[in-house]
Formats: sequence, C-alpha cells, structure tokens
Amino acid sequence: MRPAASLAALAFACAAEPAAAQGGPIPVVVIVEPLRWEGTAIVYPPGRTLKIGVRTSIGHLRDVVSESWPLELGEAKGMRRMHLTDAGGTVERDGKSEPMPEAMWLEERDQFDIYRFLQLAAVRAPEMAKLGVNTFQVAGAPLTWFRIDRDGNIVGATNEVPANGETAYQQFRFDGFWKSSESVFPKHMEMLRDGQPYFTLDVTKFEAGGAH
Repeated sequence: MRPAASLAALAFACAAEPAAAQGGPIPVVVIVEPLRWEGTAIVYPPGRTLKIGVRTSIGHLRDVVSESWPLELGEAKGMRRMHLTDAGGTVERDGKSEPMPEAMWLEERDQFDIYRFLQLAAVRAPEMAKLGVNTFQVAGAPLTWFRIDRDGNIVGATNEVPANGETAYQQFRFDGFWKSSESVFPKHMEMLRDGQPYFTLDVTKFEAGGAH
C-alpha cells in the first residue's frame, strides 16, 4: 500500500489487489485537497464555437463552484455560476439562482469528478509505468481509464457519463501539468464526446490546498 499523504493536504487509502498490477480497478477512498483554477475554454454548441472565461473551485467533498462567461461579453455581463453539492445543484445567471435539473446535476457532477480522480492517477502513474502498464482504471463513478507514457506521465483518459438520458463516451488529452501543494492540473486539455470536439481548456492559474 502506498503511504497516504497528510489529511491536511491530500490523502489516499488504496487497497492493494492483484488487479492493480494489471491496470485493473483500484478500490480507493480519495480525500482531495481543495482545487482552484482559472483560464479560458472553448465549447462547441451545434454549428458554432464559443470562447469563454472560466474560474472553478472544488472543495474536499465534491462541492463545486464553477463560473464562466463568454469572452465577447465579459465577466460583468456574461457571468454564469454553477454550484454543485452531493445533494444537488443550482445555476445562477443575471443575479437569479434556480435549482439545477437532476439530469444536468448528475452529468456535471460526474464531469468534475475527473479532476479529483486525476489526483489519484498522478500518484499511481509512476508505479504503473514501472510495471509496464500504460492504461489503468480508477474506481468510482464515473469509471475512468487513464493512459500514461513510458515515463509515467498522464497523457489521456476515457470515461462515460450520463447525458440527455443516455451515456456519452468521452476521451481526454492532457498536455503539460501545473503542480501546487500535493495536486496537479492540466495546463491544456482537449475533450471529445462521442468522437466530436466538446470542450477545450487552457489553464493560466492553478492553486491547491487551503480553505474552500
């Protein structure tokens, strides 16, 4: 079992099973230190491309606050804020807050969980590389596979999330990582959904730890 980091920073409790050595599911309890990032992103609504500013934080227990705004409108005029907890979510726009539909909450909750699972994957990746494994799972919902290179650098991931009453297959590519405290975060991330561009993220600032 890999020693866990201090609970004040980042804690992992990993069950050692033969499956882990083969890149199989890793039963795990993950306590992730708070994560905060900001930058710009591109989303791909049908027939167009939209560039947005983003600012997001994730607390210890999946509590997410995500702010975004079209760059052409600016933060003051275009702000949209989502707040997610394990109990549900809200969407705020133009100063008005409304409950998030359950289907949207389930999808968004699973989307943001990849950044928590990424912390575990970053810890496991060097060990997996030494074993000659280039792809391994992180247990939890959504089940996520991470792909690494020979040096143990995380280069991609795949998962499936609920979307519009169905299941969407997603592929991620990571280029470079920020490091803060015990955590990492991609500097550049490209995400495909069912083979089509869905979300591109460029992070200009990342911080981990502290109060949330």
